[in-house]
Amino acid sequence: MKKQRKKIAQLFVGAVSIVLIINACKEKDIAPGESVKAEVSTSSAAQLNAIGLMSGNPILPVPTADPDVIYADGKYYIYTTATGPNASQFHAYSSPDLLNWTDEGIVLDLANVSWAQTDGWAPSVVARNGKYYFYFTAAKKIGVAVGDTPIGPFVDKGSALATGDGSDPIDPMVFIDTDGQAYMYWGNTTFNIQRLDSDMISLTGERGHNKPSNYFEAAYVIKRNDIYYLMYSVNHFGNDDYHVEYATSTNPMGPWTNKGRITSPRGEIKGPGHNAVIRKPGCSEEYFFVYHRRTSTNIHERQVAIDRMFFDAAGNIMPINITNSGVTQTGPSAPCYTPDPIPDGQYAIRSKVNTTTGAGLYLDIAGCSQGNADVRTWTRTDCDGQKWNLTYQGNGFYKIISALPTHKSLDLDACGIDRGANIQVWDVFSNDCQLWRIESLGNGSYRIMSKSSNNVLDIADGDPTPGADVRSWNWNGTDAQIWEFEAP
Repeated sequence: MKKQRKKIAQLFVGAVSIVLIINACKEKDIAPGESVKAEVSTSSAAQLNAIGLMSGNPILPVPTADPDVIYADGKYYIYTTATGPNASQFHAYSSPDLLNWTDEGIVLDLANVSWAQTDGWAPSVVARNGKYYFYFTAAKKIGVAVGDTPIGPFVDKGSALATGDGSDPIDPMVFIDTDGQAYMYWGNTTFNIQRLDSDMISLTGERGHNKPSNYFEAAYVIKRNDIYYLMYSVNHFGNDDYHVEYATSTNPMGPWTNKGRITSPRGEIKGPGHNAVIRKPGCSEEYFFVYHRRTSTNIHERQVAIDRMFFDAAGNIMPINITNSGVTQTGPSAPCYTPDPIPDGQYAIRSKVNTTTGAGLYLDIAGCSQGNADVRTWTRTDCDGQKWNLTYQGNGFYKIISALPTHKSLDLDACGIDRGANIQVWDVFSNDCQLWRIESLGNGSYRIMSKSSNNVLDIADGDPTPGADVRSWNWNGTDAQIWEFEAP
C-alpha cells in the first residue's frame, strides 16, 4: 500500500524495533516516552507503527479496508473487509489502548458459509443478548453470524439475512437505539433501512429508502443529544476524493438533511472514507473516527487509520483532521478530558523543562517581534511576547493570541501534518492551523495539541538552553511537551 521507499523504511523500523526489544531485555529502564511493542508471532501480530505514546497512522499491520469498531471486555476491536482467497477470511484486531493492535486471527471464514464463499466485505458487529452478532457482505448479499465472544468463532445462521433493493446491496451497519430497537442500514447507491427483530438475525417491518443527498455507500449511524447522525461515503472507493459526508434526522429512518463533508484528501493521503465511530468508554464527549485511506496508486491497497472527531457548539460534526500521528494512548483507566480546562484569560506558558541553573523557560516570541515570527523558549521577561490570551471556541479548542500590540496568533506553520513542523505566530485566521486543544495531565500540567496535526507543542530535543526552538511533535510524555499556565 505504501510506496517503495516507505516499504523500505518500514523494514528498517521493524529491524530497529527488534533491536530495541533485545536491548530492553538487557536494560530494564526505557527512556521516557518510548514504548517497546509486543512480540510478534505467527498467530498474533502487534502493530509496530505506534510512535511515542500515539497510535500512528495507519494502525493495522496489513493493508485492509472498511473498518468497524466496538469496545468489549476492556479492549477495542476492529473488524475489516476479508482477506485471503477470494476475500473470504474475516479477521479481528484487538487493542487495550489504541496503540498496539493484535491480529486475533480468522473470526469468520466464508468457506464455512453455505450460501456464499466470495467477496466478504465491510462487517458490522454489535453485542446483544449475551452474544455478538457479525453482519457481513458476501457475494453481494447480507449475512449474519453469531458468536459468544468479540472474536467468535462466528457461526453463520445458514442463509442470507437480506439481499436488499438495488444492484449492490452491500455494507451493512447495525445501530441499536436507546429504546432498544435495532436497525440495519445497507446498500450502494440504493439505501436500505429496516428494523431488526429482537433475535437480531431476522428483519421486521417496512423497508425504508430515505436517502440523503450525495449518498453512495457505507452508512454509519450514531445518536447524540436525540439527534441521529448518518455518516456515509461519497464517490467510488477508487476515486482520490472518496470521502465521508453526514446528514442528520430526528428519526433513525429519516428523512435526512445533508450537513456537508467531514473528510477530505490531504497531501499524499487519498480516499479517506468508509468510517466507523466509537465513543471512549465512560466519556460523554470523546469520539474516535476509524476509517480507511490510501497512499498507493493501487486503489486496492488501503490502510485503516484513526483520528479524533469533534462537535462544535451547535452540534455539527467538525471536519476530521487526517493525521499521521493518530491518537494518544487510551486505555480503560485513561481519564476523560475536559474540553475547556483553562478559563479564558491571559497567561504566561511555562515549560516543565528548566535551564541548567533551574530558571523557568517560557513560550516566547523571539525578540518580542510584533510581526509574524518564530516561537521559542526564553527565561522570564516583562515583554508581552510571553503573555498569551486564551479564548475557548466552544468546540474543544482554544485560540491562543499574543498580547503584543499586533495580536498575532499561535500558529502551526503551513498546517504541517508531520512531526517537526514549526510553531510560530502569524496573522489571525480561522483555519485549523491556529486552533489548539489543551488537555490536563493532572497536578497543574497540560499538553497543548494542534487541531490540524494532533501533535503537541514540543521543545526541540528537550533543550534547556534559552532560545531553543518550539516545534510540533507526536506526544511522548516527556517534560519538553508539558506546560503550565501562570499569571502573566
